[in-house]
Formats: sequence, structure tokens, C-alpha cells
Amino acid sequence: MLNRWHDDMVPSVDRDEPLAEALRRLDARLLSVVDEEEHRAHTLTAEGADGWDGVRNLIRPSVARLRPTAGQWDPLVPVMPSPLRTLSDGLWLEDVELEAVLVALAPHVEPRYSAVYGLLQDDVRQPLATERLLYAVLGRDPVRMATLAESLGPAGRLTRSGVLTQVHKQAAPLARAFDLPADVVAALLGGARPPVTGAAGQRWVAGTGAGPTSAVTVVHGTGDRVERALALVDGIGVVVRPGSATAEAVRSAWRVGLLAGAVPVIDLGACEDPAPIVAEAVELVTDLGGRAILLTREPLPIAAAHVEATAPTWAERRAAWLWATDGTLSEADAGRLAARHRIGAAGIRQIVGRAVSRDVDELDSAAAGSGVEAVRHSQRVVPGRSLDDLILRDTTRDAVERLIYYVAHRDEAGEALGLSSRFPVATGPVVLFAGRSGTGKTAAAEAVAAAVGRPLHTVDLAQLMSKYVGETEKHIDEVFTQSQRTSAVLLFDEADTLFSARVEQASNAGEQFGNMLVGYLLQRIERHDGLTILATNLRGGIDEAFLRRFQFRIEFPLPADDERIRIWDLMLPPKVARADDVDFAALAKAHRFTGGDIRNAALRAIFLAHRRGEPVRQADLERAVELELLEMGRLSRHDAGAEADRGQLMRRTLDALEDVLGSALRARFRNEIHVVHGAPTPDNVGARRPAVSMALFRLAARRGNAGLRTGFIVSAWSHRPEEESELLGVVHEVLSEATLPAVHGRQTHLRIAESHDFDLLNRFWSSHGQAVRPSLVVDVEID
Repeated sequence: MLNRWHDDMVPSVDRDEPLAEALRRLDARLLSVVDEEEHRAHTLTAEGADGWDGVRNLIRPSVARLRPTAGQWDPLVPVMPSPLRTLSDGLWLEDVELEAVLVALAPHVEPRYSAVYGLLQDDVRQPLATERLLYAVLGRDPVRMATLAESLGPAGRLTRSGVLTQVHKQAAPLARAFDLPADVVAALLGGARPPVTGAAGQRWVAGTGAGPTSAVTVVHGTGDRVERALALVDGIGVVVRPGSATAEAVRSAWRVGLLAGAVPVIDLGACEDPAPIVAEAVELVTDLGGRAILLTREPLPIAAAHVEATAPTWAERRAAWLWATDGTLSEADAGRLAARHRIGAAGIRQIVGRAVSRDVDELDSAAAGSGVEAVRHSQRVVPGRSLDDLILRDTTRDAVERLIYYVAHRDEAGEALGLSSRFPVATGPVVLFAGRSGTGKTAAAEAVAAAVGRPLHTVDLAQLMSKYVGETEKHIDEVFTQSQRTSAVLLFDEADTLFSARVEQASNAGEQFGNMLVGYLLQRIERHDGLTILATNLRGGIDEAFLRRFQFRIEFPLPADDERIRIWDLMLPPKVARADDVDFAALAKAHRFTGGDIRNAALRAIFLAHRRGEPVRQADLERAVELELLEMGRLSRHDAGAEADRGQLMRRTLDALEDVLGSALRARFRNEIHVVHGAPTPDNVGARRPAVSMALFRLAARRGNAGLRTGFIVSAWSHRPEEESELLGVVHEVLSEATLPAVHGRQTHLRIAESHDFDLLNRFWSSHGQAVRPSLVVDVEID
């Protein structure tokens, strides 16, 4: 049957094509091999093949008699442009090596080759080419056999490059079977875009540059690394994202690059440990040739050209908008789009290409929609509040408005005024929102994001931290890289854990590790080109070195009485019916709630009234306040009787003192001066500076007298001694001139003890573990 196999069995392809010609020549070579194998079989069985005669016949012929006749045959692969010749030129293959690839390729073109190979190898179950077949077809002389043996070895060109792969690792001598990987088969059969084996994703993109300056180029940085890499590609680039940290994907990408005439661009940003891939890429290019571009977050410790991918500047983004719209946008509109959206030139071209018109509002909406994607380790918040919806102190509102203006005009002003040489206007801003829980920090972040037209993502710091080495840094980088790509506003809520994790004098490995992670996060925040907001409940616990990192430090103080009235009013929407007895002023004066507390209580009151099917009454609001206090773990009284007890007298006295001090301090200082009740310990006061502490040290009442006599030690706290003296002087002046209102209908009398026993202060401060501090002794008597 084999003797009848001749030219007309070549696959039905054009004879003029290089592959068809190569297969025709392979057919002729195989016919010669068939003749030789027939001679070999006849020699081995000439005098019988059964019993011991068969064994003797296997031994008698000399190796020389069984060896194929050496011949000067023409190369199987014609010398003309073809994928096979492209592979040969890229790997500097000898003719015998290239012919081995052709032999392995043939069964992928025509199934009959598999049947022929099985018969020639005396194993019809083996349809792939084995070493025996390759030597029989190609090894016509010792030089060719040696070249082929070396190339099929562990470090040979064919096996090291992965062009030929051994199918089964364990095999008898000369029985190793070889095949071609899918990417090589696809390329050799003329596929313009072969698949990359082991890739989680790949895309083919036209380059925009003059080509890499070195065989291996590393593109690193926080900008668009893919776009920067394509600026180094002079033809076609194949961008590959490996599915795992194995070397197979990089080998396949490198082969595809050789076969398709493309530059492999390997994105290692998602690889936990890119070291094996980097080593494989460098070795392949160094040992076998070709080119490769590696994309990483940080520079690599290898001898290769490094190119940093920086985020496009505002001027570059504006120019990209103007170019993509053929100049139909005005420079002002292009500048506004460039300021609102951190999108590179490629992204801008895609947005403009998909847009129905070149209207600036439509382009703005399209650009905003392109940024709606996940930012890992964060939660996207759709801003539902504007600045007009917030009840803020005038100083706080002014600071937030200045922040919004800065974000909207940072790039334009920085470019026009040349600010980048003096100020860090190319990144940030980094903003601190400081205030107690419920004072409106998160709501203000929503309002800022809505005002600047960017998505808001809240980041949970606990999700960033990992016990595994390198994981935390990777999580941090993912957050900032993805948020920069989406132009998102980042909100690190409850950032107190970040500041508390930093230890000034680290005494163990855990503290050193915590300091290192906090330092890395802060450095990444400072390099981030976008608005980052850190919200904390305790600004006073942040040292000055930390505070200097923030361009904006905005205080969210507890609302005053008039602000609480407005918040109560705002929390009952217009569609919620109110009874005539609703008195927000009484609620605001009686309960010093934050905005968050008022929101919770108002919702309770609304449902209490809704359950009855009646308007919200004052009793509903008071009941809701009682429930809110109860669930917060604070004192929640039963209905008070007609006569106030001494506890209520004390509480109202403290409230009156705080009102007097608070209003006077707000009138003199722009920032909030905390009024702290209780023992002035570092934990109680230290994180709230500047502050005024009021500690009760004496409480007395004459027997049978309903009145009270109280004594307070009032102290000033700040980070600087001179500020403490200034603050204490203001407190002395205020209390000297103050008249306290009546408490539950009883007159109150306030007096500063101008001279007092030093031993009193010494005992007081010693009991709190501190040196004696300058303080005022204040007596308040209730009739």
C-alpha cells in the first residue's frame, strides 16, 4: 500500500504555496524511507522470522547493512517567504531542524501522515513523529544526525524554545514522540493572530513608535504601561496577560512574536511573583533571540532598558482631546474634559470614536461612563448628595468649596502659572477630613465627588492588609492603579487605624512591619494622581509630620444648637407630616447629637408616627431620642418627674458651661476647640487637641438643701505650650465675664478661684500621672 503513495496524495492546496511545495518534497522523502524500511524488513526476515531463526536474523545483519543510504537531497523547505522560513530566520535554525518542524507539522495538515508515521515506526498507535522517524527521514549523514540530536536535547533550540515538545516524558530509546504546540501550528498554517498558550488574555494592537532600543525592555510606573509600551513598537504588538506565574505563557508569547512578526508585550501587573516569568523572558531573548517588553509596577533588578510610564499630564490629555475631535472642541472644553477625566490618548480616541456627536456634554458623559469599573478592595458609592444638602459650619463649608475649586482647576492653573516647579500640583490632592463620627465626613466626600463629576470609592484599610509578604503592597497598588484609570475619588474611611499603626520607636518586628506598610501606603497616596480623602475621628492623634502630607485639612466639628435645629428640620422630608407641637429648638438644646445621630433618631420617629398613621409629634421625636441613646449605650432616662434630681442639675450645669465656652471659642478661633469632660488623661485629651478639659473634683450639698456646690479644674491643651497659654487666657476671660443661665429654674453662680492651694492641683495632677499643669479652679453653685 505504501508503494502506491505518490504525488497525488499531497493535500489539495496550491502547489505554488511554500507549504504545499514542502509537503511535496516530504512525500518524496517518505517514499524513499518506505523503500529503505522495506529493505530493512526484508534483511531482518530473509531466512524466516519465527522462533530462534527470527532472533538470529535480527542479530546477523550489520549496522552498516541496515543504515539508510546517504544522499545529497534538496532541503525539504523551499527558500521562499513563508511562516516556516520566518521561524527559521528568527531562531537561526539549520535545515535539518526546520525539516523536523515540517515533519511534526504534516499530521496537522493531512491526517494520512499520522497513519504513515505509525506504520514506519512499527507502532500504529503512535501517530506523532518519534526520534526514530526523524532520524530515518532527516538524518542522512552523521552531521545532520548530530545537529538534530543536539536540537532535540534539553538545551536544544527546538525544545528550549518550545517549538517541539516531548509528548511523553518516559519513553524507550528513539521512541520519544514530539509535537508542536497550538500557537506554532496556528502560525505555521498561516494564522495572522496565533493564540498564546497559558494566557489569561491577549490582544493585538498596532504600535506607534520606532521600536525598542534593546532586546528586553521593562516598562514600569503608575501610568498607562500598555500605551507607553506600544509607543516602543514599530509594527504589531501582542499584549499578553499570563494566566499564572509559570513560564509557559511567556514562552508562547515569545514564539508568537517570532512567528507573527510581532513584539510580545507581557503584562506582569497581576502576577503575584513575576520572577519566574522575568527570568524565562530574559533567558529566551538572550539565548535564542527575539524581543520582549515586560510591564511591571516597579523597576526590575535585571540588565535591561527601563522606561517609566507616567500618567499623561493635563496638557497632554487636552491635546489628545483636541486631536481626537479634529479641533472641533474649544481649548476651554478640551481642558475641562482633561481635568475631569484621567484618560490616556488611546482611551480618548475610543470615546470619541463611539460618541454620536462631538458635543462636549456628550463626550463628558461618555468619558464618565468609561470609568465605571471595579476598583479592587473598595466599594463604589453613587454620590446622592450635593453640598447644598449638607448642614456645615461656615468655616467647614468654605474649606470644602475651596477643595472643589482646587480639584477642578488644579491642572489648568498649574500649567498656566507654572506651578509644578514649586508645588506638587501634578498629583493629589491628599485631604484629611477630621471630626467625630456622624459629623458629615462621608456625606461631604459624596458631595465633593458629585461636584467634580467623578466616581467615589470607599476603601476598607482592613482589606488591604495581609499577613503574606508582598500581598499588602500589591493590594495597595491595585487600588491606586485602578482608581487612577477610572479617575475615582478615593475615601479611606476610619483612617484612625492607619495612624495608630505607626509607631515612632518600633521595638519589635511587628511594629517595624506596620511602619513599613504605613510608609508605603502614604508614599503611594502622595504619588497618586487623583483626589484621596482620609477620614479620621481623632485629628489630634496625628503628628505634625503626618499633617504636612495633606494639602487640605478640614475640620467637621460637632454641630451647634442652630445647626442641630437645621439638621432636625432637614431630616424630616417635606412629604412627612408634622404635628403642630414639633419643637426642634428644644431637641437641639436638650440633646447634643451629631448629624448622624439626628438622622437615626429622625428615621425612628417617622416610623413611630407611620405605625399610628398620624403626623410626627414631639413625643415621637423624644421617644426616638431615648431609643437612640439606649442603643448607643448612653444614659437614657425614663420620663422625668416634676422635680429635677441632682444628676440632672449636674448635667445641665455642664451643658451650660460648655455652651458658654463653646460659643466664645468659636467666636475667637476658626478651628474647633474641643471641650472635653472628665479626667484629662492622654487617651481622653491627647487626640483632641486643641482642647479645653473640665474635670469635676468636688461635689457637695448642705443637708436638707436641694442646691449643689461643684468645683471644676479647667485646663488648656495643645501641641505647643505657647498655644496652651493663649487658650487658657481666653478661657479665663470668658469665665470671668460669664453669667450662667438658670438650671431647672434655679439660679447659678460661677466664680473663678483666683488664688488656691497648690497642693490641690498637685494632688489632682499626680492622681492622673502628670506634672502640674496651668489650670483654673472654677466653682459653680446652684441655689
